[in-house]
Amino acid sequence: MGSRSDSEEQFTMDTNYTPPSTLDFASQATLDVLAALEENSDPRGEGGVTSDAFGAKTQASKRKVMSLDDETDDSDVEITPPPQTNMPRRKSRFGTATGKPMLQSTIDGGIGSSSQACRKKKHVPVKSVIRGGRRKPLTQSQKGKAKATTPQKKKKVEEIPDFDDSLEEEEVDEEEELNEEEIEMDNRQRSDVWPDFTVVHKPNGTMKAQCNHCRNQYAWHSHSHGTSGLRRHRFRCKVYQRKNRNQQKINFEGKLHSGKYDHTVFRQMVAKTIVQHDLPYSYVEYEKVRETWTYLNPDVQTICRNTARSDVYRLYESERDALRRDLATLPGRVSLTSDLWTSIKREGYMCVTAHYIDRNWKLNSKIITFCALAPPHTGMNVAMQLLESMKEWGIEKKVFSVTLDNATSNDSMQDIVKSQLMLTDDLVCGGEFFHVRCAAHILNLIVQDGLKVIKGALHKVRESVKYVLSSTSREVLFGKAVVAANVKETRGLILDVSTRWNSTYYMLQIAVNYRKAFEKLESFDKRGFTMAPTAEEWTRASNICNFLGPFAVITKMMSGTNYPTSNLYFYQVWMIHNWLRNNEESDDEVVRFMVPPMKEKFDKYWDDVSGLFAMAAVFDPRFKLSIVDHCLGKLDMTTKDVKVKNLRERLSILFESYDKKSKVNSPSTEPREMVPPKTCEPVSTEMFENYTDFFAFRKVSGVGSGKTPLETYLDEPPLEVSSFKSLNILDFWKDNAHRYGDLAGMACDLLSIPITTVASESSFSIGSRVLNKYRSRLLPKNVQALICTRNWIRGYESYQNEEEVFGEEDKPPSVESAVGDKMEVAKV
Repeated sequence: MGSRSDSEEQFTMDTNYTPPSTLDFASQATLDVLAALEENSDPRGEGGVTSDAFGAKTQASKRKVMSLDDETDDSDVEITPPPQTNMPRRKSRFGTATGKPMLQSTIDGGIGSSSQACRKKKHVPVKSVIRGGRRKPLTQSQKGKAKATTPQKKKKVEEIPDFDDSLEEEEVDEEEELNEEEIEMDNRQRSDVWPDFTVVHKPNGTMKAQCNHCRNQYAWHSHSHGTSGLRRHRFRCKVYQRKNRNQQKINFEGKLHSGKYDHTVFRQMVAKTIVQHDLPYSYVEYEKVRETWTYLNPDVQTICRNTARSDVYRLYESERDALRRDLATLPGRVSLTSDLWTSIKREGYMCVTAHYIDRNWKLNSKIITFCALAPPHTGMNVAMQLLESMKEWGIEKKVFSVTLDNATSNDSMQDIVKSQLMLTDDLVCGGEFFHVRCAAHILNLIVQDGLKVIKGALHKVRESVKYVLSSTSREVLFGKAVVAANVKETRGLILDVSTRWNSTYYMLQIAVNYRKAFEKLESFDKRGFTMAPTAEEWTRASNICNFLGPFAVITKMMSGTNYPTSNLYFYQVWMIHNWLRNNEESDDEVVRFMVPPMKEKFDKYWDDVSGLFAMAAVFDPRFKLSIVDHCLGKLDMTTKDVKVKNLRERLSILFESYDKKSKVNSPSTEPREMVPPKTCEPVSTEMFENYTDFFAFRKVSGVGSGKTPLETYLDEPPLEVSSFKSLNILDFWKDNAHRYGDLAGMACDLLSIPITTVASESSFSIGSRVLNKYRSRLLPKNVQALICTRNWIRGYESYQNEEEVFGEEDKPPSVESAVGDKMEVAKV
């Protein structure tokens, strides 16, 4: 290295030398001279230093005396270079952990290694650091760091005014400002909060972090103010939370839920999927199903069929307990339907369905039992199983009626059940209304007797349909005939079933519409198609179809499960009677042959159903007693007055029993809600929320006149049918429950009586899909869990095929369809 002065050699080589507690200006000037000379002679230096530059340096530097005991990190001190000089400047660093000065010898030249290590450890981008020796010029990266940290250092000095130690400051040289691109490269934003924040440069040179959601600004700097505060704000930011919720997922019922995977929720959804869509338990083990689940969420935990079976049964138990609680607090009574079914394995099953009106005045139909029934299926065995089901659900004291098919075993079964319930006096009026015969079954028997007479008349039509459906090639040929004949019918041909009269009706209805296509088929296939009906036979088939039409309409209307049907039955049965009487003199000879056996069967069951369903018709506020008076008068004027009087007496007896029961009502029973609702789906635009039209012309003021609620209701004029075509009867009684008291509860029990066992029979369609030839080994308890849970979750469905009595829709019929439009030809 270059030559050194004696003073420098003495200062650096004497090991016993101890520096003073402070440095005066003369000592500092000596150090500056030594550094300048050494840098001028050092080949690694970046140019020499002139005496003029040194003089400018000496005169421009304004320094303060810093205590050697100051332990403050010099990274907090702003280093201000003198103006108008290119000489690299230095700064003494005095504070150490021990409070001693850190002066380093410049032997061998360059900055000491301890100074380098200190800078690397603290990452302090200062412009120059003096360790008792010379200073290296700054590199470009160091200049960028110095530029980025300079504003913050000035801030730190301002934030600690109370410290006793005086910090050394140097004036900032404006000519050493660095470009912003180097600053941005050095301050890389690696935190996960930056997608929600943006750095904003303020006019005063400071930087702020602005929230991208609420636009609030917060202090931030890469070295002093980190991202912890920004993270806390994002957690509390309401705008961010709302946007995050908008990105959540939607479930089956249309509700938002968190995107986080929950294995418990996943298993519950899989169980509901299996139940609702009649899937096998092995569905959860399908390879592609598991691949789909894993694709949607890699964290998904797949399950096996045994776990799925357990989850389904657990879901069944949960839904069963909820339904049991509802039945326990039911304010009214429950009507039951029951039927038997044989599976593909020749195992017998018994289905029991409960029908009731809940606290919200809504009609419910729930399958409560679908159990295996060991043979023989005698009346005693069926009765014991029904009693056990009532006890299991806790409804043995709440049963109002049981609707059954017309069979000898069912007659004996209901006698046994009735006698058992009478022992504890749990039936209304001694069980007078307990047994109800299925109206759909009665209609089936009536029509079947008529069809037996005309088997030959439909032979060719049936054979023609069978010929087309017997092979695919014939179906293709028939399709060409349909196109050639320009037939607009879209339904396919069906073949009837001997036990279902409505399947015969649908077969005739569709076949008659394809009449021209069959005539074309005869010309296309003269050799094969030899059973083509003649023109007379087609006319006869059309007449028979028209004759059976009203029976199909009435059966569909009475088979609803979402609206009361008992109030419709009396008038519909009376219309059937008129329809048969009008066709006794039909122009078609075959139709005339059908009427006598059908009328005989009708008269056999008329007396059994007329009494109970006449009472239910009375509780339709549009009809009341006037409809009974009208219908009975058309049938027999001589007995009309006696029958109407008898009906009124029976209603009084039934009401007295309700009035007596209400005084000792169970405390666990919750009353029905009495908030007036809106009417349900009116045909016109008028809304009848309070039935003001009815009360405006009411002649009797109310119960206060000394009459019972029943007498008050019967004496008031009926509602105008023209104004209340689509009146929901249950809404009427809900609105007027406070006026009529116990009469409203009595009306609900009568209106909830199912007049058909269609609800129970429809469960067999579900059962045939649950127990098919591929799934015939299910245990009875699992069969019950699948079928009952499906009904509780989804309700009944309409299965439109030739064996079903359901239609496409299940809506309350308007008065027009229920009273006259469907059977205008039934003239009286």
